[in-house]
Amino acid sequence: MSRDQVVAAIYETVLRPELYEMFMEAWEDHIGAILSDPSVAASLDARDVQGGMEIDPELQAHFARAHDILEQIGRKLPRSELRSRVARTQGFAILASPEGRILAAGSAARDLLGERAALEDLTAHLVGHGARMLEALLKAARAGDKSANPLVLTTDIRPRHLIARIAFDEGAPVQVMIEGLDYQWTREAEQMLVTSFGLSRAEVEVVRKLMTGQSLRDIADSSGRSEHTVRNQAKSVLAKTGAPGQVELIRLVAYLVDTEARTRAGHPGMVALPSEIWRMRSGLDMQLFRCGDPGGRPVIYLHGMLDGMAPLQFLQDRFRRRGMRVLAPVRPGYGLSPGVASPEAAIDAVAAHVGELIEREGLDRPVILGHMAGALFGHVLCNRLRDGVAGMVAVSGGGPILRMKQISQMAPRQRVMSYTARYTPALLPFFVRAGMALIDSDQIGKLMDSLYRPGSHERTVIARLGVEELMHAGYRFAVQSGAGGFVSDGHLMVRNWTPLIGSGGAPVVHLHGAHDPVLSASATEAFAAVHSHVSFRLRPEAGQFLLYEEPHYVLDAIAEMAVRP
Repeated sequence: MSRDQVVAAIYETVLRPELYEMFMEAWEDHIGAILSDPSVAASLDARDVQGGMEIDPELQAHFARAHDILEQIGRKLPRSELRSRVARTQGFAILASPEGRILAAGSAARDLLGERAALEDLTAHLVGHGARMLEALLKAARAGDKSANPLVLTTDIRPRHLIARIAFDEGAPVQVMIEGLDYQWTREAEQMLVTSFGLSRAEVEVVRKLMTGQSLRDIADSSGRSEHTVRNQAKSVLAKTGAPGQVELIRLVAYLVDTEARTRAGHPGMVALPSEIWRMRSGLDMQLFRCGDPGGRPVIYLHGMLDGMAPLQFLQDRFRRRGMRVLAPVRPGYGLSPGVASPEAAIDAVAAHVGELIEREGLDRPVILGHMAGALFGHVLCNRLRDGVAGMVAVSGGGPILRMKQISQMAPRQRVMSYTARYTPALLPFFVRAGMALIDSDQIGKLMDSLYRPGSHERTVIARLGVEELMHAGYRFAVQSGAGGFVSDGHLMVRNWTPLIGSGGAPVVHLHGAHDPVLSASATEAFAAVHSHVSFRLRPEAGQFLLYEEPHYVLDAIAEMAVRP
């Protein structure tokens, strides 16, 4: 492929993101022709640092200019997934603007308030200080405060309780989501509270009545007990459940007993997990997702470059059934976590943030679940936190990508990206920015076609499990804050980061699929073999999507790691 053809492909991709694959083919031909020279290949393979490939300065200038054009054009806002999800739901749900305008409403909300309802129609049914509390949340949304705590609002209608929270939609302004805390109180629900938290029957009765909107004084009057006794029982419930207050208790209990609502939540193309924004001691904001059993064994999930929180959406019910409480901190430059200045700063930020997360949540030696590129950060944490974590289960991760042989064995698109990051790192931002334009367009499926060719093991798995749209949501998550996270990870993966993990630390087990098209099983096994605290387990029938294909095997490994002495 001539230089002029590559230049033409660069600008065609700027104008038409759907031609990304054509551009990648042109670049692969060009860079492949350079690497076909044995002397060039040998010289580059002998280097332990990035860079080294000579690129025509005029061609480099075209890459830089095209990147600048994309930045000046700005990002196309994707269609609002959140708004469409709310509009489709059969339950009580309202999505409102910070100014109080209803943007979308679920079927139950429309039936109750009317098709042309305004938020004032809802606030008229809030009791106590509900209207004032909701206005404070809207004010926080208008100020762009993404860290505002969720509220539980009591109404004089059904549903009796609503939860109002700041909501994030990809590329959209801050919004407010109001959903019904519908639940069905059953004998099984009562027994769950007794078994999970050791509540007495009298304490369970206090919880049940709090869930109906009764005050502690109301409970005392209806039960014939003194208010002092009821108040002490409520304090005991908070201590046993770990809930900071009655609002958080209602949220926790509704989550635990509402298994039917959880089954209805979300759809295959939407990650519908609760998240919040934390202001960390580092001065950075960190988005945090949660799923699983709120009272279960702690697991810290470290996401990869493109999958985001999609695996957690897919596995959330399995985590809950296995008694695992999953906390997923979003790494700098992904989701709504702002980026940092360098890849090294990203590593330090993740280590500091996870340490602070463990401290603030009072986690007892959590297991780290590192997925794909997230495993790199998990290795660093196992070295720095040592006995503060039980260890890491790394899924589809591996060691540094330093040699041409490793890259040459990859699937085509991952191969060309790795060649670029390793040998021409200055060009990587354009590749990521052009991919972002494709993700933002209505042609996002073309990115999957580029990464995983039809007929491949991965595409077979995607079709069999029906997770294509869910993985698209993962792609959007990867670039929600821009290109920073992906570019940083791209540089880290092709550097020698092994000095950061030292010669020991908490144990790590690598689970790897034999059909992984990106990181070969043999290379990952060789990486594990030179580290005494790292072991390797091969899954002969799985590929890169091992976490989706064989979740039971991954969860068994987590449970095994959790009981390590």
